[in-house]
Amino acid sequence: MPSIYKVSYVVPGEDHPGAILNSGTPPHKGDVISLGSSDFEVIEVFDLVPPRGDFHYLHATLVRTSEKP
Repeated sequence: MPSIYKVSYVVPGEDHPGAILNSGTPPHKGDVISLGSSDFEVIEVFDLVPPRGDFHYLHATLVRTSEKP
């Protein structure tokens, strides 16, 4: 069974609520993530708790890169 990454995306210093999403691959520093009408760059990733079986729980800190029209 492939791993599942449950990722908490947080945008500090903004009104954006962030998100909690499941992914088949982990985010990495420098990745660009689309949430709603905005794109964000991942600036930090770390484990919230140790993996449990095939489930990984991660935190990613984001900064806004652009707004979509």
